[in-house]
Amino acid sequence: MPFSAPLPELASLAGLNGALRSGRLKARALVRAAAEPLKEEARPGGAVREVLEDEAMRAAHDVERELGRGRTRGLLQGAPFGVSELLAVAGRRPAWDAGAADARGAGDSAPVARLRGVKALPLAVTASPPLGGVTDGFLASETAAASVVARGLLPFALAVDFNGNVIRAALAQGCCALRPTFGAVSGYGVAPLGWTLATAAVLARSAEDCGVVLDRISGSDSRSPHSPGRAFHFAPQYARAPAQLRAALVQNDEALKASLARLGVGMAEFSGPGLPAVAVLDVILASEAGEAFASELESAPGGREYLAEAAGLRAFDYLRAMRLRRQIQAWLAEAAGRADILVVPWGPARDSQDWLAAEAASACPACTVLAAAILAGAPLFASPAAGGSAWFAVARPQAENTLLRFASAMEAASGGGGAAAVQQF
Repeated sequence: MPFSAPLPELASLAGLNGALRSGRLKARALVRAAAEPLKEEARPGGAVREVLEDEAMRAAHDVERELGRGRTRGLLQGAPFGVSELLAVAGRRPAWDAGAADARGAGDSAPVARLRGVKALPLAVTASPPLGGVTDGFLASETAAASVVARGLLPFALAVDFNGNVIRAALAQGCCALRPTFGAVSGYGVAPLGWTLATAAVLARSAEDCGVVLDRISGSDSRSPHSPGRAFHFAPQYARAPAQLRAALVQNDEALKASLARLGVGMAEFSGPGLPAVAVLDVILASEAGEAFASELESAPGGREYLAEAAGLRAFDYLRAMRLRRQIQAWLAEAAGRADILVVPWGPARDSQDWLAAEAASACPACTVLAAAILAGAPLFASPAAGGSAWFAVARPQAENTLLRFASAMEAASGGGGAAAVQQF
């Protein structure tokens, strides 16, 4: 998948790490160069809230000293990245909690802290007002984070996905996104947009880079109520090859069908859940996010109306939605028995934020599958697929390596890599 970046070294994490380790590129020079275009985005209405150049320069100096002594920490060492304002960053008041105590005492969210631990460099806080889309159904957009990655300003970014917003932002902007199995990444320091839905997600330029980042930010955390007690280890070489997989194409798309055929992927029939997955997601999101942000909604433009709707939901409504959620989870488990991967074409008409409208779900199988995967806590990968249709794919929970190996092969197949490029997967 071709991407043009202001700095060629930012095109991939492997290439960037190679340049830093060889000494062809110094970490501080990288930070200075990457910060300049980000500063242009740090304007009212721009994609960036704040450029963290000073602290990134200090951390980059440490990276240079480590590399000078021959100490390496993996592909993320010295890599600058973006952080959505929906994840806490040390020394800054959380964007979703105006009443928080002195910002100087604020700590990093768990994913950011883990990345700092391997000497990755937070360089920009990207804009995502948590109440910015309240009139459209409490939608916090992660378009800004996707934009800086898609334009090559940063090699990757962290964002918060709670209803497919990161997946849709990546498809609209033209980069990749990985929403991991729910619970794979600690929710500590993440905006409470849905305590059974929201998770930190990765935006990058390739499936490989998404996997490298997830490997570092996943893992158990006693501070998180949904931590599974295990970490994800990126090892796609041990996952089944695409030719050993079966895929279900949710809607017909000739370009995707051709790519699947070139990879030798077996085809399976697709059958939808037969349940109102979008409406179920809407009820659960309104209940969880409405309760968490009640005071903020009370004072936000359009917030009172949304709060009144959320408060009007009965415990019966929420529990019924959770019961239907279990049925949707059972459907995904059954579908995974017939197809290892669900592949979903995604058209421009579906990029708008009104997809949550339940009345549109019957006309949008892709929306239904997206909502069902989120409700089931399954991993999702989004790809703009150069030379073909944009698409996203769903795998069974904990099957990220299978999903990422499949996605890497699809990138090669749709990017015109030819038979030799496809064979390596």
